[in-house]
Amino acid sequence: MGVLNSMSEGTVFQNVERILLRIEEIKRRFGVNRNPGQSDFQQVLEQQEEKNAHEKSDRITYDDIIKAASDRYRIPEELIKAVITQESNFKEDAVSNKGAVGMMQLMPQTSDLLGVEDPFDAEQNIFGGTHYLRQLIDLYGGNLNKALAAYNAGPNRVNNEIPNIPETLGFIESVLENYNKFSKSKE
Repeated sequence: MGVLNSMSEGTVFQNVERILLRIEEIKRRFGVNRNPGQSDFQQVLEQQEEKNAHEKSDRITYDDIIKAASDRYRIPEELIKAVITQESNFKEDAVSNKGAVGMMQLMPQTSDLLGVEDPFDAEQNIFGGTHYLRQLIDLYGGNLNKALAAYNAGPNRVNNEIPNIPETLGFIESVLENYNKFSKSKE
């Protein structure tokens, strides 16, 4: 009792704090950090939830990428989403039977021309596809139908008119429907 009386209150708290920190250090070192009465399963769930929350806050979303591409290339976000929906339904790993790759289905030659190093990377693919769409819209004097036809069939097939290719005509129609749908949902 005499020792406690001779120690100042601050010293006692410092000693207790030092002991608690040492206990925490030992728990971390040996992987023991669960609360009393908490099951291993509960602990794993809590750790996973914490990890997911942290990753989610750091993760760039498709909407963020689309917004950035839209701003850079002056293409409405809804149009970019409409093309992605039609081309891959937002699947980063999509590959067509003709060799088009990624969310906006870029052909290898187009990827190379646009500087897309990894067409399976969502950000590179969306920026590349949006850049390409901007080039086509400019090439056809703002005619969206011709630009979409060229996006689908290739610019060599679109001269003064949209080619009468069922797949291309369907592509244009579907993209425009999705574009209108996305535009209305934004209002």
